[in-house]
Amino acid sequence: MPANLPPQYFEAEKGYREAKAIPEKIKALESMLAIMPKHKGTDKLRGQLRSKLSKLKSESEKKGGAERRGSLFYVKPEGTAQVLLLGFPNVGKSQLVLALTNANAEVADYPFTTRKPIPGMMPFENIQIQLVDAPPIDLEIGEAWLSPMVRNADALIIMVGLDGDPLAQMEGVLSKLEEMRIKPMGFEGETIHGGEEGVFERKRALIAANKLDREGIKDKDEMLKERYGRSFPVFPLSAQKGIGLEELKRGIFGALDIMRVYTKPPGKKPDFTEPVILKKGSTVEDAGYTVHKDFAKKMKFARIWGSEKYQGQMVKKDYVLHDGDVIEFHT
Repeated sequence: MPANLPPQYFEAEKGYREAKAIPEKIKALESMLAIMPKHKGTDKLRGQLRSKLSKLKSESEKKGGAERRGSLFYVKPEGTAQVLLLGFPNVGKSQLVLALTNANAEVADYPFTTRKPIPGMMPFENIQIQLVDAPPIDLEIGEAWLSPMVRNADALIIMVGLDGDPLAQMEGVLSKLEEMRIKPMGFEGETIHGGEEGVFERKRALIAANKLDREGIKDKDEMLKERYGRSFPVFPLSAQKGIGLEELKRGIFGALDIMRVYTKPPGKKPDFTEPVILKKGSTVEDAGYTVHKDFAKKMKFARIWGSEKYQGQMVKKDYVLHDGDVIEFHT
């Protein structure tokens, strides 16, 4: 049976072949697995990619990320995912991280207060998401540290200040990302700033339009939505006043393109405190590999509790899961 792989798969495959560092290879393999259609024609290839991914992750753990840890700007990922805040000086990134997390960020009215990345953990329902406040972007300097930080993150928050020119700020950030050969994506997978031909890494992103409480901003948030709203979700907010933060938290979760599922042994209740985190579109088989490879290899069927099926319905390995589903594996 033919694999019928889409063009995006071959672009990701090219990125894998050209990648020099293990983290880049891991990201490329994960993209290939996410893009690959799920049917019998891709089963063998999917298994081969999973094997390569497993070996690379093991190698990465053994090395301990020594090279990256030696950098002042490397932040070890923690929690469910890592989200990086990008923006120019004085847009309020540190204030936002302080408002959403337990980080000890310095907040001041003068530019370049943040001189090194500052991480903090943001609680969202029953998971923890790591936010990282990156040092501000400077268009006059080619920051060598920025590209590894962006590539290491699972998603981006592009933050602009409504007390300045948010459209110019967006253009500046997008141009900087294009220099790094990174294409930001909205929630629907749309990309902008295509740039020259070649391999680009795609990153899901949203826009945080800060300082909504300031006087004289007029309709700048609406102008931002009109210009970029079709490409990215736009969240007007005030980090200082706490306006729009709950909406932003839900947006951050949406940008990660993940879902939470839960497992239960037969005859027992599920544990809703520790969800299994999967990419949207993942199957029962994918969940089995995540929990333990034996579940996927030996599974005969599974039962599902969730909004899309009647309670306890029997499903096969290729059943596509939804956020909040409960799985009972039968081997």
